[in-house]
Amino acid sequence: MGMDLVRRRDSRKWSCSNALWLYLLDAAMKAGWKPSGTENKSEEKGNHDAQDYHSHNGQIVTSSDAEQIHKCLQTFIRQHNPTGIEKEVLESFIEWVARRDENNTLVDVPGFIIR
Repeated sequence: MGMDLVRRRDSRKWSCSNALWLYLLDAAMKAGWKPSGTENKSEEKGNHDAQDYHSHNGQIVTSSDAEQIHKCLQTFIRQHNPTGIEKEVLESFIEWVARRDENNTLVDVPGFIIR
């Protein structure tokens, strides 16, 4: 089973393996990301672990948290120069997480849902 993410506002999907998702989160943290925690839109808020970025429970990564991941991954790439599949997944996520207009200008980083 892999990680399936859905970008908020336009429902664009992005997926990767569990191992690459852990690598991505670790890379963001190495570059300074401090997870602010996920939100849970379901009524069962008592069972929600805000630090859970791994399970498939529909947890929401907020716009501000997603923007920090985006920025930190860009920093990580500049500082560590990853190669191979690691570089590909980081670049793919960076491209996916930020919405851009037809001129490739950044519109926003709307956050996403982990499914």
